[in-house]
Amino acid sequence: MKPMPSRLSSAVWTAIVPLALVVVGAAGCNAERKQECDKFITAMGPMQGGPPSAEATDRVLADVSAIPFQDEPLQVYATNYKNTLTVLSNTLKLKDGAGPDGPPNGTNDVIKAKSKEARTDFDDISRYCTP
Repeated sequence: MKPMPSRLSSAVWTAIVPLALVVVGAAGCNAERKQECDKFITAMGPMQGGPPSAEATDRVLADVSAIPFQDEPLQVYATNYKNTLTVLSNTLKLKDGAGPDGPPNGTNDVIKAKSKEARTDFDDISRYCTP
């Protein structure tokens, strides 16, 4: 007797095809996410140095706002980061435009807290983006 050629049953194909599509789709998502992560981290870079200026903060805010995020967690991170930068920028402008009496009490504390928050956001996003 001749051995019968081996053929995969339709049930096996029904299971394999969707799995293959998921694997291919996930690879595409990971590449897209990596590109978004790279853009985001690059845009955030100037905030990692010394004390930020209002101008530098506004530039980073504009750069992050220009990134069209498809990855949902990155969208949330970006929204939170933009909110932090908005408060930081406005507080820096308040300090820079203060009269001879100086800025209102607590201005420097807000700047310090929001700068730290921006650095923490950078660390969180870097961890999320690490494969």
